[in-house]
Amino acid sequence: MSNRARDIFVENFHTWMLNKKMTQSRLASILGLPLSTISSWYNGQSYPRVDSMQRLADALGISMRDLTDEREDEKETNFSSAEDAVKFILEQPMVAQFGGYDLDKMTDEEIIEFANDVAGMIELLGKKYKK
Repeated sequence: MSNRARDIFVENFHTWMLNKKMTQSRLASILGLPLSTISSWYNGQSYPRVDSMQRLADALGISMRDLTDEREDEKETNFSSAEDAVKFILEQPMVAQFGGYDLDKMTDEEIIEFANDVAGMIELLGKKYKK
């Protein structure tokens, strides 16, 4: 199991537990499993087998893919072309208003790096304030 797959599972597990207002102890009771098992999944110390993953998804009222697949809104944004990077930067009103940058004086590499940094900051803020 790759660390990335485990990280995606843990992040999705946390998200769905919050969305469903489910406690670990309640989930353990529903699944008939020890709380320590649920806790080890929740903390990324272990990973459920496929049959347990399906039972977990059923208990949360979601699909197994909701636990295992990277969510679209969580996928990393990485720009590889200056044109895409400039378009992204200019579509961000706060960046355009307060940026203090001059795209005409930046190299393509600097523009790409800048856009990737802006995207990363937006992603971090989104995670911080997501409810």
